[in-house]
Amino acid sequence: MTLRFAFFWLFSIVSVELVAQNRMVDSLRHWLAIHPTQDSARVVTLHRLAYRLSEIDQTTAWRYANEANQLAKKLNNTTNLGQSFINYAILESLEGNYARGQEYYLTALKLFEQTGWERGIAICLNNIAENYKSMNQLQKAVDYTFRALELNKKTDQKRGMAVNHEQIGDLYRRMQRYEESLTYLEQGLVLAKQAEQNYQILPQILLSTARNYNDRREFSVALRYLEQATEQSQRHGEKLLQIQCYEETAKTFRLQQKLASAGIYLQKALETATQFGSIVEIAHINREMAQLAEIRGSYKEALAYFQSYKTLNDSIERKKNVVRAELAELKYTAFEKDKENHRLKRIKTAQEAELRRQTYWIISLALVIVGLMGVLGYAFYRNRLKQIKDAQKAQAQTIRQMQLSDRIRSQIARDLHDDLGATLSGVAMLSQAAKRQLKEKDEQLKELLDLISINSQRTVSTIRDIIWTTRPMNDSLESITAKMKIFASEMLEPKRIQYEFSIADDLKGYKLPSNQQYNFYLIFKEAINNAAKYAQATHIRIKIFKMNQQLYLHIIDDGIGFDKEVVKGSGNGLFNMEKRVEELDGSMTVKSAPNQGTAIELTLPLATPLLPIYPIY
Repeated sequence: MTLRFAFFWLFSIVSVELVAQNRMVDSLRHWLAIHPTQDSARVVTLHRLAYRLSEIDQTTAWRYANEANQLAKKLNNTTNLGQSFINYAILESLEGNYARGQEYYLTALKLFEQTGWERGIAICLNNIAENYKSMNQLQKAVDYTFRALELNKKTDQKRGMAVNHEQIGDLYRRMQRYEESLTYLEQGLVLAKQAEQNYQILPQILLSTARNYNDRREFSVALRYLEQATEQSQRHGEKLLQIQCYEETAKTFRLQQKLASAGIYLQKALETATQFGSIVEIAHINREMAQLAEIRGSYKEALAYFQSYKTLNDSIERKKNVVRAELAELKYTAFEKDKENHRLKRIKTAQEAELRRQTYWIISLALVIVGLMGVLGYAFYRNRLKQIKDAQKAQAQTIRQMQLSDRIRSQIARDLHDDLGATLSGVAMLSQAAKRQLKEKDEQLKELLDLISINSQRTVSTIRDIIWTTRPMNDSLESITAKMKIFASEMLEPKRIQYEFSIADDLKGYKLPSNQQYNFYLIFKEAINNAAKYAQATHIRIKIFKMNQQLYLHIIDDGIGFDKEVVKGSGNGLFNMEKRVEELDGSMTVKSAPNQGTAIELTLPLATPLLPIYPIY
């Protein structure tokens, strides 16, 4: 695939709706639309829809799961309530919250045990096993799957038994017990063919069997099973399984070093993932295609796929952050509402008991409970209030320290300006006045006074630079670059040297510490001063930009250049610049040769952008 085509895939993905409208999801949503009745059938449909969306749109899946949970409570249907907790468990596990997921599975398991629904118990046991598999606790996963299998055998659930056999086969494969794995997968395939609604489990078993043969390097057999698995998943519109089949087929060819064929199947996987709308799968496939291109030695193509993967992965992370925020709000709302319902139910129960019995000890016990809850609630409130106040105090202390630091810096700047700056300015003025009063014969003394005047003025200029960089208002990178522009103008325009000064737009909001800012400015000042005095240049280009959290300064002139070996040791300019760069933990390269101009490239570590401080509520 060419680079152009690779980027075509990246940009076409953006326009694809993230929630895949496959046939099953559409069918379930249509059923909900035409059956508004709040009954048990609706709970089951909501449960199935939440499960279907759990892999591709977790926010919507949480909403359906929560609706199913609330309706099951309203109907007082224990079986439906257990199913809704299974959805909660699946969604928590997909977020990596396996412990929380395990709690929901166990809650559902207790509810199913209360009702004696053995199929539901088997589903819980199988999902708990899946959770342990995700945590790589394979033996525990095997134990729970066998418990589920025994229950499914008892109720002759063909599909459930097929699911259990596939799970055991996959677990044994991961444990490298390939023959036992194959035995269970073959038995599961027979059961899946006998079962109703086998549109998911049948291609899944075929895919797991292919993985078994791949692990044993029996590639021709693996490809036969993959072909069957792909055909079954296509027939029933199971896009996610279809993608997995294509990826496993590509892996099979890659293991045989048939890289062209592997690329074809990865391309099919990418096209199917795009239709399916799963950015996670698309990003994963782009990374695989980058690795395949790298193996083929197509490094430019590999870079394009990796950039696509990186862009998509960043988008996924941003989406996850949004989803997590939405889920947190959704779960908080659902659980707070549930807690409120429990509270109201307890109050109602207490009131009914009081009316039935009319006994003093019930009323007394209720008062004790209410009092205890009040004490605990008040203690919790006081503790929370203390935590908030402590956090606000800590933040206020930090702000006060920052303000104190700014005041000290401002005071230093004023003192330097009012005292030392004024004194040196006075020295320069007095030396000029003394020179005017000397007679012509006192030439040596005049030269000495000139030297005093020049050094005083130079020191005053240096102090002004120090004062400028010390002031807190000048901390931003925008301020220092503005000052650099002024200096470049003052130095270059009188000498009729044309110059370009470009600053990257993305530098807004960044700042440099005062010591770094001062040295950065002096390095620039020394470079411009040298170019203006010695380079005999007609044009100078100045560029400031950032890349990978590094600040870059490039100064390039078209002057006469110099031989670095000849200049080395003859002056302090370059030496001082190099010492300042060393103090800043940066790097500097100077490229020059006679009659070829000079290029100075400076690199410094860049601090994070300025961030606003928000109050704590």
